[in-house]
Amino acid sequence: MNIAQLGTVIIAMLTMVVLIIVDLKLSAMLNIPETSNSRSLAWMLGEAPLPMIVSVVIFSPICEELIFRGIFFSYALTNQYNHRNYQMIAVVINSLIFASVHVDANWEPWIYYTLMGGILGTTYLLAKRDIRMNILVHMGTNLAVFALAAMS
Repeated sequence: MNIAQLGTVIIAMLTMVVLIIVDLKLSAMLNIPETSNSRSLAWMLGEAPLPMIVSVVIFSPICEELIFRGIFFSYALTNQYNHRNYQMIAVVINSLIFASVHVDANWEPWIYYTLMGGILGTTYLLAKRDIRMNILVHMGTNLAVFALAAMS
């Protein structure tokens, strides 16, 4: 990992943590119900905390990043479609797909997960498509979600 990649990872993680905090505050202020994804995670965490934490902090980020960023961008941005405009379009499409897997019909979680997907897609491109950087950001973000949930 070089200095530029480390900087990208740190900025992406900080941005994601700020986004998580804003989402939590906004959801509380607007009485937005939890997504079914959040309810399922909370239930599983209550039933089997250690396996759940290992799964969500380690295995899920690896799998999701390999699929959402690794596979998606390797097909979406082939050599003929690797121009900056195509990259921006690919990040938007990837973000929407990422959001659709994580939420149900409420508008606020869609915004939240679309922004998260956008940050992860942008991080992937800024890190010169080094999937390890995205996995670190995703792991750190999921760990921050658990830490913030434990504090509240």
